[in-house]
Amino acid sequence: MGFLKDISNLQKQAKAMTPPEHRGVVGGFRAMRDGVAQASEALGDVDGQKAQYLMANGRVASATITAIRDTGMTVNDDPTIELDLAVIVEGAAPYAVTHRQTISRIAIPSFQPGATVPVRVDPVDPTSLMIG
Repeated sequence: MGFLKDISNLQKQAKAMTPPEHRGVVGGFRAMRDGVAQASEALGDVDGQKAQYLMANGRVASATITAIRDTGMTVNDDPTIELDLAVIVEGAAPYAVTHRQTISRIAIPSFQPGATVPVRVDPVDPTSLMIG
């Protein structure tokens, strides 16, 4: 029961930390967030710790998807994809990052070239980020 309560608390924290401009935007963002949460759980504690660190300390930014590739890997039947992103952090010049992440199959339509997604960027290593 504690595990489900922890997930519920994380969802509440994520909702509270979502910038107003990203709230209620196309339902795809909700599907992306849910897919990212499922993937974080599936990948284990190390990635979960990174996600928690980025939610607490990461800089809020946005990224435009410039390319998407299937890696051929899956986690719980969800694909691991590789994304080329153009990251825009306020006060800094845009930069390119290649990011690998497992996402829910139902979120795939939201991850297409040209789409803009909210990200959290590690303040120490700007190439380390998480979508959501």
